[in-house]
Amino acid sequence: MDLRIYTLEELKPYLYTLYSNPESLVPVSPLRLESYLRNPRADFSDPVLFEMRQRGEVVAYRTLLPDYLYDREGQSQRFAWLSGNWVHPGFRRRGISTRLLETAEEQWQGRLMYTNFAPESRAVYDRSGRFGLISIRDGFRFHLRSATEDLLAPRMGYEKLFRTTDLLINRFREFGLQRFRFPGTNTCQVKQVNGFIAQLSELVSKQQRDTLFRRDREIFQWALEYPWLTEQGCDPINYHFSYRASRFENIIYHLIHSDGKSHGIIWLLIHNNALSVPYLFATEKGLQNCMAEVIVRTMIDKGCTHSTIRNAELREKMLAFKKIFLSVRKMPQLIFAHHKLTGLIPENPVIHDGDGDVMFTG
Repeated sequence: MDLRIYTLEELKPYLYTLYSNPESLVPVSPLRLESYLRNPRADFSDPVLFEMRQRGEVVAYRTLLPDYLYDREGQSQRFAWLSGNWVHPGFRRRGISTRLLETAEEQWQGRLMYTNFAPESRAVYDRSGRFGLISIRDGFRFHLRSATEDLLAPRMGYEKLFRTTDLLINRFREFGLQRFRFPGTNTCQVKQVNGFIAQLSELVSKQQRDTLFRRDREIFQWALEYPWLTEQGCDPINYHFSYRASRFENIIYHLIHSDGKSHGIIWLLIHNNALSVPYLFATEKGLQNCMAEVIVRTMIDKGCTHSTIRNAELREKMLAFKKIFLSVRKMPQLIFAHHKLTGLIPENPVIHDGDGDVMFTG
């Protein structure tokens, strides 16, 4: 088998030859390519795509997303997220994923991290024995509307039955949701803004000083302008990950407390019918009462089925609305780092829900 490595600089000319042929296997979608090329934390010499070929045909690939973390001394350290992994069904269980991982380790001197979103990929990392758990982020998934078709039908079948069940439950619930009475304790003025505007940059900068990744306004604007999903019609491509969504919407709210002294910003991301909160910043924790209400109101108004919240203070505020939800269940997030990085990472690192590549997809 032939192993090929592509740097960020080599990625565009290579991929454009694939995009011109509808039958080509595409390891990086056009949307991801545009995002990769504009990554403020990447160098053009960074290896970001690893392919394995058999007789000229791609049978496996791995993609990486360059980033920075800030160590115990507050110094930036370059690393990459393990962001995409695929092996042709006919070539699985042959050690190809392991070889691609080992090659990525060599190229990045072990400076790699990942989250627990893909169980199949995590099994490869676990077998390597070279990654350690650096954070367990407890969270809750708040189910506002029934979504059994999305959650159960892919595993069990019976799509029509689950679709009918959802329709009946949600039609019955909608009357109550639209007439739900909020506690009346909201003391904030809420304004939708166009991105992380300049007046909020100082707040974001202060709130990020003690976080592991210290994302800033430049990073947020990059993610907002170059997401990995789109609602627009696209020519079909032979790509194994999502690149189209029935709905993909970013909403940024600026909250100002009635006392005029405290304010905050909350970023909501809607992917199909799920709502997530990649980032939030507030000068006072009391503002998170208002943020929780903003989330619930948005879920009602936008027809969202569920939201997963891992920010400790915000998820507790969301529990005040527990009676409006069909169910609330635990949904933790695990974050792992290669042993070459674990000694650099501060104890109990501060991590946001949008860290990793979540801010691009929800």
